[in-house]
Amino acid sequence: MSREPSVQTSLTLLHRIEGHDQEAWSLFTRLYGPLVYSWCRNMGLQPDDVDDVGQEVFRVVSLKLGTFEPGKKSSGAFRSWLWGITRLETLNHLRSVRRQPIGLGGTDHNMSLQRLEDESKEPDSIAGLTPQQLLLQSAFDVLKSEFDPRTWQAFWDMAVKGRPARDIGEELDMTAKAVRQAKFRVTKKLRELLDDDFMGLAVVESQCRDASATTSPHWIDQ
Repeated sequence: MSREPSVQTSLTLLHRIEGHDQEAWSLFTRLYGPLVYSWCRNMGLQPDDVDDVGQEVFRVVSLKLGTFEPGKKSSGAFRSWLWGITRLETLNHLRSVRRQPIGLGGTDHNMSLQRLEDESKEPDSIAGLTPQQLLLQSAFDVLKSEFDPRTWQAFWDMAVKGRPARDIGEELDMTAKAVRQAKFRVTKKLRELLDDDFMGLAVVESQCRDASATTSPHWIDQ
């Protein structure tokens, strides 16, 4: 028997965090941590620096989450808010390095700082993946354990690999209808978890198909 996922919608998740729900905070950092890491690396930070900046980003989020206004949200509004915090904390880090004696920061830090000061827009892609696809990677990691293996495999083969429901059903001992239902259930939970970035099931399905052609081997192996 399949298990119903325990994850809440994205806005409910934010409200739980404001209520100091540790389980919700853990889910939030699992979901958005990889995106923050990718942003920091894309802005020129080294792995050791990313760890420090990332911790500061989530500390600021915990303090300022109440300032985010979901009532005025559009697609990607929360991600844009988080990007603004990440960019600011990265700038603060690079500026602090520049104030250190010559040799500790180096030319690379100065170049990253100049580029970041000149460009405030969130990058459209990182290593060939859009921000939505990076979030999908994290959401897959979060949700996979919430469904029974057969349901997850049916979703994966149909939504990501694009295989016909009948062929999948024959392999998994499911009807084609059951395969389509499995795909719908997982896709619906993905949309709920990432509601701020995926404003409908059709958008999630499109992103899954796009991701199957661009995703990293790590993701495909999940």
